[in-house]
Amino acid sequence: MEHAILRAAVSFAASLALTACAAPAAEELPTLLPQPRETVWKSGSYRLPERVRIGYDSPELAATAGYLAEALAPYATATTAEGEGDITLSTDTASLAEEAYRLSVSRPGIRITAGSPRGAANGIATLRQLLPPGAVREAEIPCTEIADEPAFGWRGAMLDVSRHFFDKEEILGLLDQMARLKLNKFHWHLTDDQGWRIEIRRYPDLTGKGAWRHFNKQDTICTGRARRELNDDFLLPEKRLRTEGADTLYGGCYTQRDIREIVSYAAARGIDVIPEIDMPGHFLQAIEHYPWLTCFRPETWSEQAFSSPLCLGRDDVLRFCEEIWEEVFELFPYEYVHIGGDEVNMKNWNRCPRCRARMRAEGLADGHALQAWFTRRMQRFFTEHGRRMIGWDELLADEVDPATTIMWWRPWEPQSVSDATRRGCDVIVSAQSWFYFSLEEDAGSLARTAGFEIRPDSLSDEQKARIKGIQGHLWTEKVPSWSRAEYMLYPRLLIVAEKGWCAPERVSEESLMPRLLRYCERLDAEGINYRIPSLRNYHEFCVFTDSVRTTAECPLPTAILRYTLDGSVPTAASQRYTGPMTFRDDATLRLRAFHADGRTGDWVTIRYEKCGFARPAEPRETQPGLLAEWYFKRFPDCAAIGGAQADGRCVADSVHFPQEATGRRAVGIVFRGYIDVPEKGIHTFALASNDGSVLRIGDRVVIDNDGEHPLLEKTGQAALSAGLHPLELRFFDYNGGKVQLSLVSEDGSRRTLDGKWLRHVPAESR
Repeated sequence: MEHAILRAAVSFAASLALTACAAPAAEELPTLLPQPRETVWKSGSYRLPERVRIGYDSPELAATAGYLAEALAPYATATTAEGEGDITLSTDTASLAEEAYRLSVSRPGIRITAGSPRGAANGIATLRQLLPPGAVREAEIPCTEIADEPAFGWRGAMLDVSRHFFDKEEILGLLDQMARLKLNKFHWHLTDDQGWRIEIRRYPDLTGKGAWRHFNKQDTICTGRARRELNDDFLLPEKRLRTEGADTLYGGCYTQRDIREIVSYAAARGIDVIPEIDMPGHFLQAIEHYPWLTCFRPETWSEQAFSSPLCLGRDDVLRFCEEIWEEVFELFPYEYVHIGGDEVNMKNWNRCPRCRARMRAEGLADGHALQAWFTRRMQRFFTEHGRRMIGWDELLADEVDPATTIMWWRPWEPQSVSDATRRGCDVIVSAQSWFYFSLEEDAGSLARTAGFEIRPDSLSDEQKARIKGIQGHLWTEKVPSWSRAEYMLYPRLLIVAEKGWCAPERVSEESLMPRLLRYCERLDAEGINYRIPSLRNYHEFCVFTDSVRTTAECPLPTAILRYTLDGSVPTAASQRYTGPMTFRDDATLRLRAFHADGRTGDWVTIRYEKCGFARPAEPRETQPGLLAEWYFKRFPDCAAIGGAQADGRCVADSVHFPQEATGRRAVGIVFRGYIDVPEKGIHTFALASNDGSVLRIGDRVVIDNDGEHPLLEKTGQAALSAGLHPLELRFFDYNGGKVQLSLVSEDGSRRTLDGKWLRHVPAESR
């Protein structure tokens, strides 16, 4: 085998040497994403005939050839048969890894040689990107030689279909887009408190009743946004509604026939479908229709308490779980399945006689130990059926079987990756702040995701080897339509594709972002409702003393910007923004980016305020840093932070999360002191936080970044004379946050404000 690999490498290297000088101009080349490992462009092209023959050298490639025929439908009429063709698929298991491929495009034809059908599907993904966007007959495909293979074996996308439902055709569309990007794991979140979506024949009420619900708070939030934002993507699709008597219900489910069709469609594209049946928590829809599954009368979900978990003291409940999974195993013929295991409300277990008896009999100390016992029991059951378990990182709270793969989602528990890999568990990286695509974006979101370190240097080589890959997640509490789902998934899913496929040292913002923007042309041609990347080069609050010119711009050249000045939401009929505007008085500018066909999404609000330079406070004795006080409580916004007595205080040399204030799920912090301005001028500040924060200098709110949200940065300006100016910064967090205050230079670079700028009056001088 080693000789075969060497011959293949020498042959490919010779091809590089002979053809490198004939490469076409860079602007003529197709956009490839993810970027192949080795690509050599040659002169000339292959013209795809009107009727194209697809050949393959073994029966195991028949389904893959059928997939290629479907993919070529906009360009040609394709037939498939064993043997040689205009396009030929073949396998070379001796020299190529399972997902590796070589793609050769020459004037006589096209050949994809792969290590397996999965590798051939990856080669087809690259071939599809060599074709022009849109339907074109007799398409010209540039001649090239490509050798490629992935850096990570797990390149995933997760879709939650419980909170809001998406039908079979929408799932197939997502799978096809995943195949184009060489994403190979579709994690399907099929059950949760809000809906049970998979048919289980032993328990027909799971979908007969559990797939349908009355409108809930999440629906109300969506319809409210549709009204306020003039965006129909937030409306519940009519096809998801049905009437039962006087009730209108929302829902939907997949029959077992649907699931088999989806699994087959995914398999032809090299994608494994990973089902998640979340247990023992997030189980309300099953409990509602089979109430004997829980310890006490079922409770409803709320932001303060999740639904009642399964009663793990009952043997019939354990058998129920096994019977569910037995049917699931028949539908999903893959190695991995996902048990969930996150956010379990354990209070019922501590007062349930059956659960307490179980804990005594098994020598379990508390609810965490009881869940760990249940998880290990299910792990043995999975192993007996030839399956491997995946679970959320909460499973690390107690003993965990090394055969379990941990999906790390909580960035406020950063030790989870090191802990899991040290215990011998594999890890899939899907940390919320970077890979939860249900969260809002700002101008830095794409770059932060692109720059995320999948295998940190703090891990040993053995631990790094246990990082299986990465996954992007779309939770759908606020995603009621497929158009909105596409808006949240793209273009962020393109970054997951690049980072999962390419070796970390080959992924850079400088290389990725221009290709991502060019790839949007293909998304346009395919009718994908992607989010136009955030506007840049502006500040949410701008001050000026005489006049000011707008500077905002859109990174996507094809986008159309429209604006209003009366505080209303810009629509497709609003005035077009064509360049800088000049203001000489206070103004509020709202800018919104539109696709050519009128599709749109977020907008930005920029306030311009004419003012003089604020006078400094009276000089006084100060020391470096700000006084910080914190309160361990959940706050709805920054104004509410406070209490009869602070739970702690310190002097902070910069605005950051004090170490003494960490370790609690909810906290509010108030930083107070002065900013010592060295010279008169208009100064620009950046405040990044997760969750809310508000910066006040003197009597002005300079940055309002309030509300529960992921890591978002906002910027604002203050016109300040030299000297001390009172400063207050409020910040609250729920579920592990971050806060940072920086000074923004004229070139846009950030510098953290420290003790040279931030001052406080010591207690003895007050």
